[in-house]
Amino acid sequence: METYEIRIMRLDGSPGLITESKYLNADAAITAGKLLARGRRFEVWNNDYCVYAGMVQPYAAKPPRRIA
Repeated sequence: METYEIRIMRLDGSPGLITESKYLNADAAITAGKLLARGRRFEVWNNDYCVYAGMVQPYAAKPPRRIA
């Protein structure tokens, strides 16, 4: 598992919320970012590397699948 930082952006482009957590991979972190952002612009970072920057339509993201 790797540590990722999710940044939810304000309308002016500055970070409004920054959360750091461990995820299995970048796709899982991006999915979590989509759920947290709810249509706002967001970025996902792994160390000094931005793995995703964009936005999603509200409620368009599906929750991550749980592996039993």
